[in-house]
Amino acid sequence: MTPMKRFNNFLRTTLFGGAIVVLPLTIFILLAKLVFDFLRSIIAPISDLIKLPYITSHVLTDLITLALIIVFFFLVGLFVQTRLGKGIVSLVENELFNRLPLYGTIKETVLQFTGAKKMPFSQVVLVEPYGNNTKMYGFIADEHDNGKFTVFVPTAPNPTNGFIFYLESNQVQFVDVKPEDAIRMIIGIGTGASKLF
Repeated sequence: MTPMKRFNNFLRTTLFGGAIVVLPLTIFILLAKLVFDFLRSIIAPISDLIKLPYITSHVLTDLITLALIIVFFFLVGLFVQTRLGKGIVSLVENELFNRLPLYGTIKETVLQFTGAKKMPFSQVVLVEPYGNNTKMYGFIADEHDNGKFTVFVPTAPNPTNGFIFYLESNQVQFVDVKPEDAIRMIIGIGTGASKLF
């Protein structure tokens, strides 16, 4: 591959990678702003009628709008805790939302941003992928509803290469190790592993 082709390939993959991170978050922020502005326009005439000391009508409108959004989120969260709510959400998501472009990416971004789902590769684990008591360091890439895990197991000394395993929960042992310490051990071809066990 020529240097120019390598540069073009690097430029394309870097731009694409940046867009994958920024675009879903931007779409979420724009949608949130759209909803907020819509509710604000409905509430503004009502809040203009209410006179409170030290609070302008604009601040009051924003506070009422924010309170309504929080109450709405709470009620939706309450509804999806029920069996009926879970069924309806699952049906709507599978039949409609999953067909929309970027919906899955936006959902993952929101779940990670709110802490409802752990950031990928932030949890270090020991895995036993072959069932013969051979253990490998890995990072949780995804956790599935059926209790299984997708684990990325890097190879030494280059932690950007590795294997992806889809494992049962009994093959995954969570360890109290910082990701950067595990990466340092992998780059060092196992040096310092005794401190991590």
